[in-house]
Amino acid sequence: MHDTYDLLPLQADGIQSGPDGESGVLPLYRRLRTMILDGEFPPGSMLSQVKLAESLGVSRIPLREALRMLQQEGLIEAEHHQRARVPSFEPSIVDSLYASRILLEALGIRLTVPRIDQADVQALKQTLVELDEVAAHIELDAWEEPHRRFHRLLVLHAEDSMRQRIANLADQCEYYRRLYYRLVSQHYPTRSAEAISAEHRSIASACIQGKADLAASLLARHYARTALTVLGQMAPEFDPVAVRMALQIVGADAPLSKEPPSRRRTRRGQEAQVNGKSSQRA
Repeated sequence: MHDTYDLLPLQADGIQSGPDGESGVLPLYRRLRTMILDGEFPPGSMLSQVKLAESLGVSRIPLREALRMLQQEGLIEAEHHQRARVPSFEPSIVDSLYASRILLEALGIRLTVPRIDQADVQALKQTLVELDEVAAHIELDAWEEPHRRFHRLLVLHAEDSMRQRIANLADQCEYYRRLYYRLVSQHYPTRSAEAISAEHRSIASACIQGKADLAASLLARHYARTALTVLGQMAPEFDPVAVRMALQIVGADAPLSKEPPSRRRTRRGQEAQVNGKSSQRA
């Protein structure tokens, strides 16, 4: 277990904490969220509310609310004695998160495709252009915003509560993807920019053509490839059973092997489980 970490006061960054109400919560939440995603708190770090409040120069009321918001996103875990813990890497959680995304977003995209209009098409195309522009530089923050926007557009016409649940899952997956990036990949995104760009374009094309089932299948495979990349490198003995089952449920026609992956299995071998023996790119 890591030691407890403290922060500098918010005012030092030019962010006013505000009174003990809602006005002081959002800047505090954003600052803590950014620091967690950027890895300034190592996995497993304990965050003491008392010490955080003192070092940030805020009262406990907005701090508790900010921590509650982060807990809802899965970016911290509640502990005893008014402490919070930054999550450690747990392969079963990553498997569950991506399986949940596959199931829920496959439904969301099926609900969205029949209602896509010309404005939605233009938004998808514009976002793909932006992703291509930032992919050449592989800069984490520049990539993340249009990437998240692209995936939001794919479920744009799902019901509000469903989209909120999808957004919460995306927040948690972002944490583990960034953790993988810092510890293993040494580059970003988790796979080659060319491969991910091809997948995005295939998904967008299926949506624009009104092929809801194809779009759902391509999206499911897209998430499964990312999950397998992360798990294959960080927990090579782990069997991603939830992701495999989710792929079968949504009708993505390449169920994964039931055998647990060995330490010697490469990322390409794991991706081939999603693509089928032909390793044909979706």
